[in-house]
Amino acid sequence: MKQFIFLFVVAVMLGGCKKTIKKIQEETAETLIVKAITDGRWTVTVYTDGTTDYKSEFDGYEFQFKTDRTVDAIKNSATEATGTWNEDKVNIAIIADYPVSAAVTLQRLDGNWKLKDSNWTWVKAQQTINGTLFTLELRKK
Repeated sequence: MKQFIFLFVVAVMLGGCKKTIKKIQEETAETLIVKAITDGRWTVTVYTDGTTDYKSEFDGYEFQFKTDRTVDAIKNSATEATGTWNEDKVNIAIIADYPVSAAVTLQRLDGNWKLKDSNWTWVKAQQTINGTLFTLELRKK
C-alpha cells in the first residue's frame, strides 16, 4: 500500500512538473515572438485587396510595434497615428486596429490577420472580408 501511495505522489508531481515546464516553454516562446515584433521598425512590402494593389499607399510609412500592444505609424520621422495590436494565439493571427481619425491607408490594416508564413524579419498574413481576400506582407527595416 505504501508503494502505491508513493507512486501516486510521484506521478502527480511529475504531471505538475510537465505542466510547469510546458507553461515556461510557452511563456518563453511568447516573449521571443513579442521581442521579434517589437524590435525594430516594419514596412509594408505587399498590400492587396482582392486584385487591387494598394502597396504604394504605404510608401514612406514605418511601423513600430510596442510591448504595450500599441503600434505607431511613422511617416517623415513623425508619428502620424497610433493604433493597437494583439496576438491571437489560438488562430495564429495578429489583430490590428487604428482609430477612425487615422488615415484611410492605416485603417486598411485593421482586422484579424491570419499569419501564413514568417521569420524574424518578414511576415505574410491574410484576412478575408465579405468574400474578398486581403494580403499583407511586412518586412523589418
